[in-house]
Amino acid sequence: MRKAPKWRSWMPTSRQLRFKLQSTLARAFPAIGYRYNYFPDNAAPGLSPHKHLLTMDERSSRDLPQQVQAFFTEHGALEQSRYPLPITPSGHTQLKLHKLTDTLVLGSTGATVLKSQHRQIEAAASNTMRFARLKDRTIQSAAVNMLGMATGYRHYYHFLCDVAFPLLFLLEHLEPRTFPLKILLREDLPEFQREFYEFLAKDTPLLTLEECRANERIHCKTLYHCSPAMNCEFRAPASEQAASMVATHYLAAYGLDMHKTPTQKLYIARNDAKTRRILNETTLIEQLEARGFQSVVPGKLTHREQVKLFNSAKIIVGTHGAGLTNLLFTQAGGKLVEIFPADYIQSAYAWLSHVRGFEYAPVIGEMSGAHQHFTLPQTAIGQILHEVDALEFT
Repeated sequence: MRKAPKWRSWMPTSRQLRFKLQSTLARAFPAIGYRYNYFPDNAAPGLSPHKHLLTMDERSSRDLPQQVQAFFTEHGALEQSRYPLPITPSGHTQLKLHKLTDTLVLGSTGATVLKSQHRQIEAAASNTMRFARLKDRTIQSAAVNMLGMATGYRHYYHFLCDVAFPLLFLLEHLEPRTFPLKILLREDLPEFQREFYEFLAKDTPLLTLEECRANERIHCKTLYHCSPAMNCEFRAPASEQAASMVATHYLAAYGLDMHKTPTQKLYIARNDAKTRRILNETTLIEQLEARGFQSVVPGKLTHREQVKLFNSAKIIVGTHGAGLTNLLFTQAGGKLVEIFPADYIQSAYAWLSHVRGFEYAPVIGEMSGAHQHFTLPQTAIGQILHEVDALEFT
């Protein structure tokens, strides 16, 4: 994407101005906030009449290898702008499970509102919140809010790595359950989310799916809520067990056998992406195809095809991007060669390869230009081929 000029940071946007004005009105006049579905954040789900049921810490059993930590210490300025050094070496997510009483679920933003506190659990954000009139609907049975934020809920990486495991954790710790439970969902789910939820409903007794419209406000007498707190956004899923649970769910949903020996060599192309393309990609692809690689664009495959393909992968080469989320479905013992533009380097897929038992090798290209497109110098191409050949002869 194009970089905004520096002067833009000195001026508030119209969205920020609207957010400030509406937030001030909603705080000063709660009746206006309720009428137009605009609530302050920082609700406290642990206070009566709500109940805290369980707290669990999910931790990785192993730290990132020292050489990987050293790479991101030297080159990870983007990550360090959010998480100061030292590089976070391990994954840790604390999950809190609550039983909430008398709540609202807002179709406009996906937020969960505690009526007794007149506050929402999710953080208020200027890019999602605005005054909205919504139609009231009541759900009698207990429910789980999985609407997600109004924009971005379809994101592949964030659903598989941030959202899927807390829901599986919640359902696992409600068992044995003798009461009906509804999962509240948006209407326009992408294929990979719909397959996830439909298999859950098929595999879990007394569990049903309920679609909610963006113009609805859902009243829930009982709502179960899992709050995950991560030590670092680039350490998700937090543990080997969490990653395995999500992968196993999809493999079972698609009826795939994960016991075959991985042999595939994959190059992950970004032909369908608007950002971060390699401008001299053809040269790299020719060299890789000569070594038996298959060039794939994950977004052009069905999700079942993606899961099956990556489950058979022995070595993967690709530019940093959501397509590498499919590492989640790989088997241990392979290798990821991840390519970065010099000004966009962070460790999310290094971590994902780590928890799936993959060796990791980063390669840096030139600084990016418009839309983060960049060029690979010949030395970087040589490094990629070296990493590929090294695995072949081990």
